[in-house]
Amino acid sequence: MRKLYFILIYVIRFPIYLVKNNNIHFTTRVSSNSKIARSKIGKYCYIANNINIVNTEIGNYCSIAPGVQIGGMEHSHWWLSMSTFLSNKCVANKKTIIEDDVWIAAGAIIRQGVKIGRGSVIGAMSFVNKDVPPNRIVVGIPAKVIKQRLDSEKFKKLELSEYWKYKPRKAKEILNKM
Repeated sequence: MRKLYFILIYVIRFPIYLVKNNNIHFTTRVSSNSKIARSKIGKYCYIANNINIVNTEIGNYCSIAPGVQIGGMEHSHWWLSMSTFLSNKCVANKKTIIEDDVWIAAGAIIRQGVKIGRGSVIGAMSFVNKDVPPNRIVVGIPAKVIKQRLDSEKFKKLELSEYWKYKPRKAKEILNKM
């Protein structure tokens, strides 16, 4: 009886994943207990466990640590009720953009509609409520830029190489030549 129960749960849940409207490249690794909806994830990314990603576009070679929250609905705190059963004023349609080669450390929260620039690092447990320029390290609540990740000249050469468009072998060659 118990086995039948688990089979039914699997069969019933399986179609839900088909209608989540995701486009995840086959080279991306997604760990267990990650919930992804209405999102596109590029090539060679790593998505750790216990992640929630909603209405987000993620570039290539991104690494997302455990416990990260990206996008998702914001309740209507400005209206009479914040309940989703009573309010149709909740905001859930802003797309979050994470460009190529971004690292998001454990427990970070990225608000919907935010853009994280290429090559940036989001510190652990940070709350990102504003756009992050490329090549920056941000930390804190709310997240603030603490420094550039690489010096401007090196980052410009890196961007011109467009290594994120290549398979890992070729990308490594490009990076090793720099």
